[in-house]
Amino acid sequence: MKKIIYTLLCFALFSTIVSGQLEFGIGATYLNNLGVQVRADIPLIDGFDVEPKVSYYFVDNATVLSFDADATYDLINFGDSNPFYLLVGPTLYRTSTSGFSDSNLGFNLGAGLGISNLVFEIKYTTLFCDNCNGQVGGNVAYMF
Repeated sequence: MKKIIYTLLCFALFSTIVSGQLEFGIGATYLNNLGVQVRADIPLIDGFDVEPKVSYYFVDNATVLSFDADATYDLINFGDSNPFYLLVGPTLYRTSTSGFSDSNLGFNLGAGLGISNLVFEIKYTTLFCDNCNGQVGGNVAYMF
């Protein structure tokens, strides 16, 4: 019983600390097709963040989703909330159409610029599959 209470207290403390620093955002994304994106920014240590992102792309007769988990490193800060950063991380790209679905793992490499609550990113994404070529895409998001 003591372990359960201790675990719950630690979880509550951790949640309080993270929620004070956690930022959420919504935006537009482009990777062969236009889409919408929901994202979060989780600061780890000074200059290093993790940004999980879920994107839905507008494709006729198909459902296309991507799940990204990018690590970012702030190279230069132009004021308090205006970083120029590099991003790198894995991606899962899923396509479903009329009963057929395909999922591919991939890799993101890019850079971004935050200006106040707006985030602009350009990235190169490559998927680990046959006949998959690397693509250049971008994101624009508003962070809350």
